[in-house]
Amino acid sequence: MPENRSKRREESLRRPPWPDRRLALALALLAFVVYNANGRLIAAGDSYAARFQPFALWGEGSLYLDSIREVTAQGHSNPYWIQPTPDGRWASLYPVVVPVVVSPLYAPAVAYLRWKGWTGPRMDRAGQLMEKGSASLIASAAVGWMFLLLRRRGLGQGDAALLTLAFAFGTNTWVTGSQALWQHGLGELLVVGALWFVTQEPTPAHVLAAGAFTGLLAANQPPDAILAAGFCVWALSWARRRIPLFALAAAVPVALVITYNLIVFHQISGGSGAIGLIEIGFFDHPVPQGIAGLLVSPARGLFVYSPFFLFLPLLFRRTLAEPDSRTLTACVATAVVLQIDFYACTDWRGGHSWGYRFLTDLAPLLIWLLAPIVASLRRPAKLAFVACCLFSVWVQAIGAFKYTGISDPAINDPADVEWRNVWSIEACPILVERRQARAPASLGRLLFPR
Repeated sequence: MPENRSKRREESLRRPPWPDRRLALALALLAFVVYNANGRLIAAGDSYAARFQPFALWGEGSLYLDSIREVTAQGHSNPYWIQPTPDGRWASLYPVVVPVVVSPLYAPAVAYLRWKGWTGPRMDRAGQLMEKGSASLIASAAVGWMFLLLRRRGLGQGDAALLTLAFAFGTNTWVTGSQALWQHGLGELLVVGALWFVTQEPTPAHVLAAGAFTGLLAANQPPDAILAAGFCVWALSWARRRIPLFALAAAVPVALVITYNLIVFHQISGGSGAIGLIEIGFFDHPVPQGIAGLLVSPARGLFVYSPFFLFLPLLFRRTLAEPDSRTLTACVATAVVLQIDFYACTDWRGGHSWGYRFLTDLAPLLIWLLAPIVASLRRPAKLAFVACCLFSVWVQAIGAFKYTGISDPAINDPADVEWRNVWSIEACPILVERRQARAPASLGRLLFPR
């Protein structure tokens, strides 16, 4: 068995064969269809700026929100996602990598607005449709690429498809990554891309691409700099004499974002520094309780919403079965642990969202680490794993089709200073939202207004 996996891995390091590429495309298309089947956005204020900034880029050639502030505010008198700059202008609280990356996808909407007129209502409708389409496209691309990555990892086609489906529909890739332009969806795609290139031969092109994906990962969402650091440590032994190429490619996107932050907010940390997250005590929470909450709480627990991930800590030694990937595995696993530890000291409830939103970017790494474990499972254990995957898909389907936020007030109740509701079975969003009717497919009314 190990020899067969090693042989498959050597073959997969070459260009993926046509049957694998065809199945990867089929899985990506399936994901895109399923992600859009609910016909609605699952968004929050965190994604509003990214939804509309591409219009400012196309119309004004600017990342400032002055010209689109009214529509970006979405009717709120004091929207936290829009921040005043020292120069008296308006800018997004969040990093600008996502809106810059998705801007080319907005070309059809921009053409429509130039034809019909740049009114607020039209921009609002077009923005909602483009946000959902762009987010689901990014997540679907991550799904197809994940299958090819798992085949390169040495998995047979069946096991690779199983893990890819678990990634697509049994993790927050569905309800968070594919439903709105949070940073998480692009973060997952960047993680998959970084893994893809650092598991190839360190040619100049591969090293440059790996560095670029790593740098974009850190620039897209600051906490993901921890994951990027894991790839950087691995690159020291992988890229070797070409490490300057890796460092240069990684530095470019980071430098561009820092430059933007300095120009717009006059500080390296950008919008997050402007609102003073440290000063308001966002990072002052007990780490042990935070780790427990992120992993096993009924409200936000990774192992509650995606219990198939339990096989990873229980059988972690099997991930080290392949000597040629042991160092990379150690770097990835260490980065995962450190990021969980980082989020544990924050308000890890994640605001108005479904499941373990803060850990969404970790999903591709956890799937990659699971690969040798799944390949080693015998029939009874494999059936148990599949059962956990099916439960995870059911949980995510509740979020995709029924979650409307009715469970959020209890989870984020300011009066609940000890966060007891996070541990309450009765307040568990899975149970609360499951009892609701299916949420309206609101995007359909935008496409076909009466």
